[in-house]
Amino acid sequence: MNYTLNQLQVFLKIVETKSITKAAAEMHMTQPSASIQLKNFQDQFDIPLTEVIGRKIYITDFGMEIAASAEKIINQINEINFKKYS
Repeated sequence: MNYTLNQLQVFLKIVETKSITKAAAEMHMTQPSASIQLKNFQDQFDIPLTEVIGRKIYITDFGMEIAASAEKIINQINEINFKKYS
């Protein structure tokens, strides 16, 4: 797996906002850019992380598990960065 920190952050923001458009706006990026990051992240898993029904995006149960793990990773990175500047 070769996911990036940015992909984790984008995925978490999509989970939080339940919208690619809102996530992109909050992260100061374009909607197509956020969609590409999500697609590249999802392509690394055999099980879907999201499901689009109509114009709404839903996070699958597996996606929620990945989001929980991603949040732990981001928190650990923040701890490292905090220690670096302490």
